Amino acid sequence: MYFVARIGWTLVVTFLDWYYKMKLVDKIVEVSNRPRSSEEKRTAKILPVFVFFFLFPALLFLIPSFVLDQWLHLPTLPNPFVRIAIAAILIVVGVVFLLWTLKAQREIGKGTPMPLTATRKLVVQKPYSYCRNPLAFGLLNFYFGISILIGSISSLVMVLAFAAIILAYIKFVEEKELEERYGEKYVAYKQSTPFLIPRRSRK
Repeated sequence: MYFVARIGWTLVVTFLDWYYKMKLVDKIVEVSNRPRSSEEKRTAKILPVFVFFFLFPALLFLIPSFVLDQWLHLPTLPNPFVRIAIAAILIVVGVVFLLWTLKAQREIGKGTPMPLTATRKLVVQKPYSYCRNPLAFGLLNFYFGISILIGSISSLVMVLAFAAIILAYIKFVEEKELEERYGEKYVAYKQSTPFLIPRRSRK
């Protein structure tokens, strides 16, 4: 299992490095900095809802639970009461960080997570003073919580793979784009703030 995970991680890193060399970062910066049309603003509001609450859940929960688990004859995770307790904590933490982050991006950064309407200002206030990627932290907690709640082994594996991909993208693409957009300000923030696991905020 470790060997397979290691190969998967290497492929993801290689793929993202290739994208970076193809000037993906420059294209994202260009899109983020250009003026926003009314249509782009509407799209940026609708697209995250579709992606995070319809597309990803279908890929991470519905297909694994109703197709892969049955096809592979995988059992449901045991101890439903323990599952519910753990899942409830993860889901609540995830939703809190998701909503908190979106609020901070909208009110402080004057933007959204989407490059079409990216933030115009670097956000370093809470929850970004806890970690650099509170949105990813919240999203992964939320998705892991749902996987544990439904008890699907293949769903858990899919969420793990999704986590590896999204974190590699953030590390090798998104952070490069933020460095180009915000320069030394972001570099100083990056050096003083954890990547994903929150720490006690000093702000």
